[in-house]
Order: sequence, then C-alpha cells, then structure tokens
Amino acid sequence: MRIATIIVLAVLIMFSTVSVLPASPQRDVPAEVNSARQALQNARNELEHAGAQWGGHRVAAMKHIDEALKELRDAEGWARVHHDIK
Repeated sequence: MRIATIIVLAVLIMFSTVSVLPASPQRDVPAEVNSARQALQNARNELEHAGAQWGGHRVAAMKHIDEALKELRDAEGWARVHHDIK
C-alpha cells in the first residue's frame, strides 16, 4: 500500500509540471524586438544628422532602415492577429 501511494504521488508530481492547457501568448513584444527597433531608430537618427550625402548611399541606408522598421510593425501586427502576443 505504501509503495503504491509513493508511486502515485511521484507520478502526480512529475505530471503536475506539464501544463494541460495551451501556452498563453506573450503579453508584449519581446525585449529583443524592442531593442532592435530602438537600435534601428538610433541608426536612422545618426544617419540623418551625418551631414554629407555620401553619393546617395546615406539616404538609401535611411530608406532601408525605414523598411526594416515597417517590417517590425507588420510583424507585430501579424503576431497580434495570430495571438502570438496580446
């Protein structure tokens, strides 16, 4: 009787850590994404105030950063629609 009780308790302890319910979505955008967004915004600001045109490459780089920021906004919207984040 004691061995059966110990086995039942051991099984309950082992399986109590496994969630029966599906994982809930993250509450917010991951910190790494926010950090990347901030880095892109900082880079764009630095380029904006860098002065010379650099043969048009500075402006092109700023456009690429704007596109990357738009992709992050689109990704966040997708994650919200698909319940990856709230």
